[in-house]
Amino acid sequence: MQQPLKRSLSTYCDVNAMELVNEIPRINPAELALFKQQLANAINTGSISVAEYETLTGDEFENESELTQWLIELWEILFGCWRG
Repeated sequence: MQQPLKRSLSTYCDVNAMELVNEIPRINPAELALFKQQLANAINTGSISVAEYETLTGDEFENESELTQWLIELWEILFGCWRG
């Protein structure tokens, strides 16, 4: 997983500190565009493993499908309707 997606998930999506939604307005526009691209790619390709996400955030998922559903929900919280 590459930056800024890795840093953002680790910092703001930790199971104890889901604050990314509050940070979106303050993120540099170029970094935000890259974050959106990386998140969309992760949703579309499954490029983030359950183990990798759990290590970064402390959140737990049963399988890749459940993680993908959460990433779609995260997208919708942050940016509105997922149109993948």
